[in-house]
Amino acid sequence: MLKDKLKFFAESYSAHKKAFSFVVVGSLLGAGLGLLSPMLIRHVMDELLPHGISAEMILTAGALLTIYATNYFLNYKVEVVGRGMGAKIEFTMREKLFRHLLRMGYSFYDNAQSGQLLSRLVNDISEVGGLMFAIPHLFITCSITMLGSVTLLFWLNWQLATVVTALLIIKTFTTIKLNCDMKKMFMRARENTGDLSGQISESLQGIRLVKIFSNENKELDKMIRAGKNLLSIQEHSFRTIGKLHGGVEFFSNVMNLTIIVLGGALISLGQMKISDLVAFLLYMMMCMRPVFQLMMLTEVYQRGMAGVERYRELMTLPESTEISAERVAELEGAVDEQSIEFSHVNFGYEGSAQIFNDFNLNIAAGEHVGIVGMTGGGKTTLCELLLGMYDLNGGKISINGRDIKTVRTDSLRKEIGMIQQDTFLFSASVKDNIAYGREDATDEEIINAAKLAEAHEFISGLPQGYDTFIGERGVKLSGGQKQRLAIARMFLRNPKILILDEATSALDNETERQIQRAMQKLSENRTTITVAHRLATIRNSNRILVLEHGNITEEGTHENLMKLRGVYYNLSTNAAA
Repeated sequence: MLKDKLKFFAESYSAHKKAFSFVVVGSLLGAGLGLLSPMLIRHVMDELLPHGISAEMILTAGALLTIYATNYFLNYKVEVVGRGMGAKIEFTMREKLFRHLLRMGYSFYDNAQSGQLLSRLVNDISEVGGLMFAIPHLFITCSITMLGSVTLLFWLNWQLATVVTALLIIKTFTTIKLNCDMKKMFMRARENTGDLSGQISESLQGIRLVKIFSNENKELDKMIRAGKNLLSIQEHSFRTIGKLHGGVEFFSNVMNLTIIVLGGALISLGQMKISDLVAFLLYMMMCMRPVFQLMMLTEVYQRGMAGVERYRELMTLPESTEISAERVAELEGAVDEQSIEFSHVNFGYEGSAQIFNDFNLNIAAGEHVGIVGMTGGGKTTLCELLLGMYDLNGGKISINGRDIKTVRTDSLRKEIGMIQQDTFLFSASVKDNIAYGREDATDEEIINAAKLAEAHEFISGLPQGYDTFIGERGVKLSGGQKQRLAIARMFLRNPKILILDEATSALDNETERQIQRAMQKLSENRTTITVAHRLATIRNSNRILVLEHGNITEEGTHENLMKLRGVYYNLSTNAAA
């Protein structure tokens, strides 16, 4: 564990060697200069003050002012450079974590809570930047100041310094105990913060459903429960922090009282001079300042390390095999048609029963296949497996005879387009959403894709046309409009294999007829898989499959399946009714 932490710090600082070196050297110089001033003040009181104002006193005062000014400049530069270094390390961590999350497989997101991930990306890492600056700066400053002060305290008066050192040791042990308690509490606080973020995020994302069912109070209660859990941990941590900070102030006052009483006694016995006592007090105050700073470092360290550990928890999770080194080839085939083969496929979601057992299916190049069946039969899962979203438990899926496991994921998905019922649009302009799959597309190509998807007319009627921002998840558009933008996006991408997963279910009848004409044009010379509840969308497919519990129970054209009077016939009859 310690080795991992040291490795993390070493890797982080090695990327910012100049800034780290400046912080170290600047902190050393600043701490060293700080140790000079009490000795100069002692010299003034002991040697110069009894003789009145002199040139040497003025020079000494000038030297003190120079030390103070130099220290100010050093502290300023160290703060700017050091905090900048911490912010850059924080940025790098956030970039690495987000890249890692983007490379995680679908199965990871099936079980992950978006609020927790958001909390780790934003809140947890935000604590790390301050820690990365505080460790070299405060550790060096405090170490030099404390060791130098204690050494000079013994030089001034070893008897009084012995008592003070004993008190410091006692305080150190109590601080270590509180430090361990704080670490546990900050970790729990991080987890509860993620739960609260997840709850609020989920409620706000589903706000329309919440209002439809008048469940505002229910969502408020869930937020309050999560908030109370966090508040309980926070209150406990505040008590510990209060003990930490209050203990330092109490200890400082006791220390000053001890020095004054014992120092006064030593002066009365002729074993100490007043100038030595003043210097002793100044060094003691200088020695106490690092104690306060170390208390701050302790809190910053525990908060920061809680964030680092949660960051490392995610970073150590294995990425999806879709980006593994074995995937080096591109999907071959100069022609548009692509054949598809599912060979002895076994698959089930993690922690769930198998959906496919020894599943086999061949789709010829250019064939249009419709898939129907009851909910949960495996229709959408079949399409996602073709896209390589999940790893198979057994068997293989091939396109044009090539196992998709050996194909680079970007190459695979460039050739396969999927339009789903649940359309996702970004909080951006209409043009940006259509061009999401092809960022190099020209305005003319974007407009042409929109026309093919029967979307150009309504887009032209928007306030800023193609430059209109559509709000979060396309909230300013109707369901049919959102679906048509998704279809336009696919026209622009122009894939060789087309998957339509309930792609027209959100459209009214008239619009659906328009889209069907456009889809028919898009499907020409393309291998097409259509998953549908509305059987009218697949009537003209070359082949229709009825999928139940991961098995193909019926197969044929519309006319042949209607003659069988089986599952497809019942679905068709019920739909017509």
